[in-house]
Amino acid sequence: MSGNTRNCSSYFDARQRYGEIKGLFFLDETQRDTEGKRRTDLHFLDLERGEISDVLSTTPPDVPVGSTVVTCGNHVYTIGGTILQGGILHSLNHVFRFDFKHAERGWRKVSSMLYPRGLPEALAAQGKIYVFKGSRDCFGEVYDISGDSWVPLCVPSIAEYSEVSRPVLLDSSLSRILVHFSGDRYRSLYAYYYNDKSWVCLDRKFPYWSPTVGIVGNVLYVFHEISDDICSWKAYDVQDKKWLPVKWLTEFSLYQPFTAPVGAPLIHLGNDKWSMVWRSITLNCFEYLIFRMWRNGHGGIYAAAVDGYRTSASFGSVNPTILMP
Repeated sequence: MSGNTRNCSSYFDARQRYGEIKGLFFLDETQRDTEGKRRTDLHFLDLERGEISDVLSTTPPDVPVGSTVVTCGNHVYTIGGTILQGGILHSLNHVFRFDFKHAERGWRKVSSMLYPRGLPEALAAQGKIYVFKGSRDCFGEVYDISGDSWVPLCVPSIAEYSEVSRPVLLDSSLSRILVHFSGDRYRSLYAYYYNDKSWVCLDRKFPYWSPTVGIVGNVLYVFHEISDDICSWKAYDVQDKKWLPVKWLTEFSLYQPFTAPVGAPLIHLGNDKWSMVWRSITLNCFEYLIFRMWRNGHGGIYAAAVDGYRTSASFGSVNPTILMP
């Protein structure tokens, strides 16, 4: 392990102020180790200043590439991943944990998953980590952090003929996980209620889903790509099961985040503030947009950019992974 571990705790404490996220950690695979292999480094992006920290920590070589990263409190977990052996890509079940508050301890291996998973979907809720996809043998499984143990996740009937879309989404206000299934005829939106371990179908015909999706209150926001040149925001009331019109109040051509690649995460910064963060190849930096979305009291959604597009300091990243707060 390398990096300035002392600063890691300081950045963790400064990432949130007055109920809003002010900065994001991310993993980057730009640099190479002494053997010429790409290494994975932890950095911090200050959204207010557009500044990127030096390396705060480096994952050990046994943390596989293609891992899924999940944060829970002051810990971050790398889950699953792949390794190339004999020209064949194999999935792994390894899990590693890193403590932002005690970075000097490094990345420690914890109990492995029950099944190997390459590029799984995962999120944390109430002291547990829920993992989906990445395995043909098991639909999903749950990690109890305090008990350091894994158990299989109960399977909805739709999983027999439909695939889970990326990403799965936490709706903490109702103690549930929103899961979109995309392989059936109409596409469907389900909710997994983790307290009573039950599945409920919310909408059997739910066509819109993308990697850029988020929820606050009863409103689900989806950044929807229609074609290479046309994208739009969709808003859906999950309680009333209806789509809501979205109106941008700021200059449409300037602030609408259509230059962001599909796949950029939608990050809730707090209150009605959101951000999209992506790697700009042409500008050689991170580019991000901070904006607001809120219900207007007339059956629709207003949206407005905050100070337009922002960019970070120059940073030649190869494959950054934003750690969702």
